Amino acid sequence: MPPRLAAFRQLPFVGRRAELATFETLWAEVEKARRQVVFVGGEPGAGKTRLAAEVAGALCDADVAVLVGTSSIDAGVPYQPFAEMLDHVFAGSVEGSLTHLLDDSVRELRRLSAHVARHWPDHAGGDAEAGEVRRDLFDAVARVFRSLAEERPLALILDDLHWAQLPTVALLEHVVHVCPDVRMLVLATFRTTAPDRSDEVAARVAELHRLEGVRRLDLSGLDTDAIAEYVSLRAGLPLSAARAPAVILRDRTGGNPFLLRELWTDLERRGGVSALRSPYRAPASIADALAARLAGLGEEVRRFVELAAVLGDTFDLATLVAAGEAGHSQTMAFVDAAMAVGLVEEVEGLEGLYSFVHSLARQAVLDRMPPSRRILFHGRAAEALEKQPAHASLVPRLAHHYLAAHILGFHDRALRYTREAGRLAEKGLAFEEAAVWFERAASLPECDPAVRAEMLFAAAACCVRAGHFPRARAIYDRLTTMADEAVRLAAAMGYEDSSWRPGRADSRAVDLLSSAIEECGLDDRDARYVRALGSLGRALTFAGERDRAREVGGRAIDLARRLHDDAAVTHALTTSLWHGITPDMAALQLDRTSELTSMAKEASDHETIGAAGNFRAMVSYLCGRPDGLDEAVADVRRVAQTTGQPYYRHISGCLLQAQAFLRGDFAAAERWAGETLGLDETFGDDMTEGPHGVQMFMLRRETGGLARFRPYLDGREAFGGRWVPGLLALYTELEIDSGIRRALRHLMGRDLAGHTDEAPWPM
Repeated sequence: MPPRLAAFRQLPFVGRRAELATFETLWAEVEKARRQVVFVGGEPGAGKTRLAAEVAGALCDADVAVLVGTSSIDAGVPYQPFAEMLDHVFAGSVEGSLTHLLDDSVRELRRLSAHVARHWPDHAGGDAEAGEVRRDLFDAVARVFRSLAEERPLALILDDLHWAQLPTVALLEHVVHVCPDVRMLVLATFRTTAPDRSDEVAARVAELHRLEGVRRLDLSGLDTDAIAEYVSLRAGLPLSAARAPAVILRDRTGGNPFLLRELWTDLERRGGVSALRSPYRAPASIADALAARLAGLGEEVRRFVELAAVLGDTFDLATLVAAGEAGHSQTMAFVDAAMAVGLVEEVEGLEGLYSFVHSLARQAVLDRMPPSRRILFHGRAAEALEKQPAHASLVPRLAHHYLAAHILGFHDRALRYTREAGRLAEKGLAFEEAAVWFERAASLPECDPAVRAEMLFAAAACCVRAGHFPRARAIYDRLTTMADEAVRLAAAMGYEDSSWRPGRADSRAVDLLSSAIEECGLDDRDARYVRALGSLGRALTFAGERDRAREVGGRAIDLARRLHDDAAVTHALTTSLWHGITPDMAALQLDRTSELTSMAKEASDHETIGAAGNFRAMVSYLCGRPDGLDEAVADVRRVAQTTGQPYYRHISGCLLQAQAFLRGDFAAAERWAGETLGLDETFGDDMTEGPHGVQMFMLRRETGGLARFRPYLDGREAFGGRWVPGLLALYTELEIDSGIRRALRHLMGRDLAGHTDEAPWPM
């Protein structure tokens, strides 16, 4: 196979299963001596040549003769693709071995390939009339192909046919017409979008569709599954992990394989999949390719395209007219010009709605705009949208445009719409999106400190609900530096709230709460003090001060009951659940969880129902109450479904895994363990790896799967970077005594009494 196609075949190939299936069907016809012709169309970068390379490679592997020719934009030599094919035939064979193909065609074929002389060097012929030369030349080329196909099936690949001159197309027409009974496949690729599309070539090709065995395939963008397969191949990720970035890449590239490849190459330079979270810019190679399309447009059309890009990936004609300076007719002319060069397209079935062919095209336009003009256009877009009838769907768009144009005097409107966009997202359980809106509102330079604090608290709370605990802690940390003592106290409580869920064992929350409580000087009859005290009690548990935690938490419960404040009692009881579920605490914790569940259900407080359900399930098991366990698991499952929060989905999955394990349904238990592990990237705290390790250890222990690890362990394994308690459990099960002794010495640190006191079970 020619080097050019061979190089293309080295690139990853995904999707296109339907197209490959079509070629397999057509090849069956070719083998019956029924010539087949396929015209493969699509926009630049759609993967036409890559598909041709895959087909050509498969045929080469099957010992089919494959000839490839390309048309170039500068016309090249006459009949360029056919000349390249003949050069390959006559230059690539043993000298003098193809005289049987030439017969009386030497004169004609030498017009296309000088390499004919290697096989018939002494031939000389006189000139002929131009008409006769062309007819004879066409017949000679067709005879060569027919003769080659008699020896073995033949495939002709004509790449970039849109740049072919009309004589080249005429020769192609002749070959197709006179070879209906030849074992031959003709595959020609061509671009279907301006400025490369040739109406003359397209019309001539269309005429060929009247013949038997001629068809056309138009390549659309790769779907999300195909892109996930591509990401999996390039990044070495499991297919399940590649699906989320594939959705983003599909949106940005429209599934265009060239754009996907270039964008992925750019991402690899910037860290791979994680770089998708970075600020979005079109890679230079893509920007340069799209700049060539823009360059051919007039200044007014370029301004129109810029305004459309500011409006979004999709834009409607009415808003474009309202935000621009041109009337309807002129704007429509601009739309037509942008469509002609393949930048925008009409959204099918929705009159007056248009979109960029892919978001990278739009981004390339935005990247080339001067910042001042971009800000001005955002202001125009916002004012145009604000004049439309009020609708919730407009709020995020208004927030986006007014934020981008706030320096033009739009601060108040930017804050109003951004806050409203955050509230709408939060109401729709889109916590990640809500957090972004609230943070953007807080970033407005003219924001009052009280408003900024309000927006940051809202953002942090949404981060907690989204399971983005590190981000929540960062926001609360920032709030602890503000001047208002009440803000610092609330921020310290928030920091603790975003620390216990991933089980962070440190004293940072204790330090923040202790300082804030002291600085505020609140009376113990103040509900804020009582709630802070409850949070401190829970934080002390994670700092390893269990006895003090129970003392502080118990006082918080007593104070809350004296206040007759249901919210304070609920908070104090909730925070006390982390004081332990040792056998001596089980009965007390069962009472607390029952009381808490009743109060939370009466108040429709789903998050508290979830927290109580988690602990009620555990203590019900300890106390031998299977009905209580089932009820608690059902409660947590409903909370996970109702709130949509990843944290409660994780807790629900762990409880369902435990239930399946208790039933002896180890397949279901392993399935639930896998699902909870899949939430790890969401949390950003590696909080699911520890529980998953314990779950899998239990499963392998019960199913006899631990023994296979015995050959890999000898008791001398390094402890660095390993969870030593887990390693100790493995040594114990496998009866590796030397490892047991080493791990115990390492863990106990010669303080057996201290570790005995901390143990959940009596020792």
